[in-house]
Amino acid sequence: MNSPHRNSRPSTSRPARGNTVSFPNPSSQSLTKRYEQYILLARETAQAGDRVEAENLYQHAEHFYRTAALQKAGLQQ
Repeated sequence: MNSPHRNSRPSTSRPARGNTVSFPNPSSQSLTKRYEQYILLARETAQAGDRVEAENLYQHAEHFYRTAALQKAGLQQ
């Protein structure tokens, strides 16, 4: 029996038009720590043989690396 919700995506709530969502501005240190955590996880995952998940984790690490670099350069608000 097929469920009508089998392939449906979970609903996401979005702010009403005109409203903004603010996120805390993390310190450069915390961004660097997150980068290091993702690099470690990516290496462990690659060694375990899951190349796809490792690439996903490397991409997350790259995001935190770039964000920390921009913050250090004073380019991110």
